[in-house]
Amino acid sequence: MGNRFIEKLFVILCDTVAVSAAFFLAFWLRYDFFDTEIIKTYAAPAAIMTVFWIVFYFFNGLYRDWFSESRLDEIIVVSRTIFLGLAIFFCMLSGERIIEAVKAGSIPDIFSLAHVSILFSYGLCLLLTATLSRLLMHSLYQGLYKQGIANQNIAVIGTNDSGMEIVKEINAFPQLGYKIIGFIDDSTEEKEFCGFQVLGKIADIPTVIKERKLSGLIISHITNTTQEIIEIMKLCDNEDDRRLRNVTIYIVPSLTDVICGNFKTQQICSIPLVVLLKEHLPRWQSQIKRIFDIVIAIFALVPFMPVWTVVGLIIKFSDRGPAIFAQERIGKNGKPFIMYKFRSMYTDAEKRSGPQWATKNDPRITPFGRVLRKTRIDEIPQFWNVLKGEMSIVGPRPERQFFIDKLSKEIPWYTKRLKMKPGITGWAQVKHKYDETIEDVKMKVMYDLYYFENMSIILDLKIIIRTFLVIFTGKGAK
Repeated sequence: MGNRFIEKLFVILCDTVAVSAAFFLAFWLRYDFFDTEIIKTYAAPAAIMTVFWIVFYFFNGLYRDWFSESRLDEIIVVSRTIFLGLAIFFCMLSGERIIEAVKAGSIPDIFSLAHVSILFSYGLCLLLTATLSRLLMHSLYQGLYKQGIANQNIAVIGTNDSGMEIVKEINAFPQLGYKIIGFIDDSTEEKEFCGFQVLGKIADIPTVIKERKLSGLIISHITNTTQEIIEIMKLCDNEDDRRLRNVTIYIVPSLTDVICGNFKTQQICSIPLVVLLKEHLPRWQSQIKRIFDIVIAIFALVPFMPVWTVVGLIIKFSDRGPAIFAQERIGKNGKPFIMYKFRSMYTDAEKRSGPQWATKNDPRITPFGRVLRKTRIDEIPQFWNVLKGEMSIVGPRPERQFFIDKLSKEIPWYTKRLKMKPGITGWAQVKHKYDETIEDVKMKVMYDLYYFENMSIILDLKIIIRTFLVIFTGKGAK
């Protein structure tokens, strides 16, 4: 963890130098003049531009771990980020000109020769310095990794042919920064395998992680049961222990998962691996998603408060029960919270039957409750959960602990849903009907996992649009 923090600081420092150098290099190319007075005069503008680019790099994911990935991929992301930033600068510099040109209907007038030439030369300098900086950092770190400095310690779970192949591949590429520490396996009593120490059994994982300072675990065998994977995930799921919490868990995917696109794979050497519980949404998109959640929640609650008050009164006086139904659900990372809904069932509907899914023509649902469910109005109070940060507009539906305990035993990857913040609507809700059977739940889990692996602002917008279509058509409602 300490090494990775130092790496990030070093990258930010190098980017700061590169961006500052681009500013003054562009000045020199344009005016063919440069001295110490220029530096003093333009130090403040250069500093402002540098801060802008560092923040912009951050929101575009340029400060995640790139050193084990392709140089070409990183350069493409850097170039894309720079072009987008230059487009923003162009709009800022030419804002008034753009407005006048649009009013006059003369689009070519937008492009001032002076502005275009300044941005073009600055953009070229920025591409040059940023690319060289990143390539030099890659070369430096790969040299350090070859010397065994700042490597990520990895343990392989499974003393088998697959585990042996993984070790051979990783050892063939020391410049990637991965160092195999040993094996973990329940099925062997041997002290060594493939020339490496057998560190212990699966139950020993927390101790092994701490003692050997592991950064990652690779589950080397393809398994048809999720119990072992769930157990490993639980052993590493400790909010109070940063080292356990920050361990990356990799698994060899089945051919079906790869072909069907159920999970994104990450290439380590020539080995395709799935990263369990990896955050796929870039940080800048996560920030936008949160802002979007707050804005939509306020818009849904405040202006329409008189309407929701009337809905509450109808529920209250139709069968004399409470208007709002509150129930504990499980949120992100297994954290419980109280979820709110407009009550659509009779009071104490599950008192005798216990927890169960709604069914077609469910006798527990009130006449007005059927209307609420069909129009999804029963979900409106959950916008309060969104404002509190317990839920998002888009995400998997929050479930009760009773069903999580039951379903995690029957459905592969079910617990992976807990990595996401639950939502009012989701990909599963717009693609499938209400849960009535375990088969319905299995299908929805696959949709939730697809969302997890493909999270983006664009997909969220698509889901919201399809949610309105579901509301207007009544599809899926019971």
